Amino acid sequence: MFPLIGIGFFAATTIPLMVIDFRERRLPNKITIPGYLISLLGLVLTLEWSRVLTAVAISALLFGAGTLISLKGWIGMGDVKLVSGLSLLLAWFDPALVWQATLWSFGIATAVVLVGFLAKKMTTRSSIALGPYLLLGFWVVVIPPVWSSIAR
Repeated sequence: MFPLIGIGFFAATTIPLMVIDFRERRLPNKITIPGYLISLLGLVLTLEWSRVLTAVAISALLFGAGTLISLKGWIGMGDVKLVSGLSLLLAWFDPALVWQATLWSFGIATAVVLVGFLAKKMTTRSSIALGPYLLLGFWVVVIPPVWSSIAR
């Protein structure tokens, strides 16, 4: 049940993160970094070292890839830090969940952008806050394994 520590943290901060990102187009370090550290602590307390190491490796890989993408200006470092914390938790349950969450996140974001284009509210120069979609994708895929672990 220790992974629920990190999940609880992100449950408590999802709405504030979404509001901040929609308003300011940034995700504050004072939330994203503790999210990662609290999630890591919860996973370490499980003492399931192979799962913890797999989750940390996947999270580190995504942090590195995200940092490179951020250098191009395509995403912000707040998004990179958020993805690192969320993927840490997802990968602990099942590494495939990281990719599922990514597909959900970008699928939802794409749908929103398409509606924005069709409604003439967005152009090719428009930017979006990615954090809310990353969080939505996370919740779509993390709820089933969390529920099944609680129901046992």
